[in-house]
Amino acid sequence: MKLTRYIFFSFSFLLLSCQDTCDYYRTYTVYDPIYNSMESMRDSVKYTDSREINNPGKLNYKDGFLYISETEKGIHIIDNRNINNPVNIGFIVLPGNYDIATKGDYLYADSYLDLVVFDISDISSVKEVNRLENNFENYYLSQGLYIEERGVVIGYEEEIVEEFIEDHDCNSAFD
Repeated sequence: MKLTRYIFFSFSFLLLSCQDTCDYYRTYTVYDPIYNSMESMRDSVKYTDSREINNPGKLNYKDGFLYISETEKGIHIIDNRNINNPVNIGFIVLPGNYDIATKGDYLYADSYLDLVVFDISDISSVKEVNRLENNFENYYLSQGLYIEERGVVIGYEEEIVEEFIEDHDCNSAFD
């Protein structure tokens, strides 16, 4: 009887102590938003020297000139009156720009929350003449890209996180 009891307890102990454990590493990426104030971006708009086109977006043609959006950066102005020799003549720094249109002597462009109007009647001296602030605010709010206290999301900082997980319940290891 003692031998049977000893074997029973030994066997029970082995069953309890032989459960699988699932220790593992988990690696994932966290993207933290980078914010900038709208005031800072509004103050940075200017007409400057031409620069290389790296990430072209929308294109608009008006009176021999091409207006090419540089996605999120601004607008290139190309003199295309001689189609055999186009000349990159200037760049409008306009953060958050994706879309452009022209009508009459005006170039219309988005800049994050704002609709910005430029006078292009004198192509050597392009000037901002109007700005409809927060015109696209609803879009940025609904997408979670704008918080009034912090500003608008202009990018993301990437962080790779590695964790060691000690888990004694293998069934929940990958839930």
